[in-house]
Amino acid sequence: MRKLICIITILLVNLSVVGQNDSIVNRKLRGPIWTTHSMNTDIVGVSLGAFPTDYNNKHKLTRTFGIRIEIFPLSPFYFLAPRTPISTNEVAYKKHMENTSVTQQIYGLNISTGTFEGIDSYGISLTGFMHYSRKNNGVSIAGLTNSIERANGIVASFGGNQVYQGNGIMIASVWNNVARRFNGMQIAAENYIYEKGRGVQIGVFNKAKNFRGIQLGIWNKNDKRSFPIINWQFKS
Repeated sequence: MRKLICIITILLVNLSVVGQNDSIVNRKLRGPIWTTHSMNTDIVGVSLGAFPTDYNNKHKLTRTFGIRIEIFPLSPFYFLAPRTPISTNEVAYKKHMENTSVTQQIYGLNISTGTFEGIDSYGISLTGFMHYSRKNNGVSIAGLTNSIERANGIVASFGGNQVYQGNGIMIASVWNNVARRFNGMQIAAENYIYEKGRGVQIGVFNKAKNFRGIQLGIWNKNDKRSFPIINWQFKS
């Protein structure tokens, strides 16, 4: 019991210190169950959400330390969006990476029918349909697709995965893995790295620019050559 009291005390003290150093003033501490739609709030325990919160408002940051659960009825229709939510150029990416773009931070477990906003997740994210977030450090598993601006860890889905910049492992079972810059392993029917890659690609078709590593598949293409079965490039 004394250990539990010590852990809770340390957590509350740390939250207080973080809050004092934060650019957001007058933060609230809530638990064990609260809503993610409460502004400027740190939730210790379980946070519940019903729809995405507003983007690009630094005065609405909500942080969850524990488990976040979001059930949004329109999640199955996210795939009808006219284009991918991932940044298409460096200017847009850097804008997303500004602290004012984050609306929620999750330290622990994120369970959602569909995540689609400027979220930073540190831990495990499990999404029923489409997952889009600003940062994901840990594991992200989606039923349909993952779209993450910056991912470090494991990104897996039944459909496909997209990251602008990432490190770790990307796994897709049906479609493809797409990355602007990626270090690690890609496994899918098709794998693409558009700008810079380091590591291994395994699939039916693999293509990478500025790549250093090994490609295994029916057809493989890098800056140096196109080759079946196995291809490599370790220097320019």
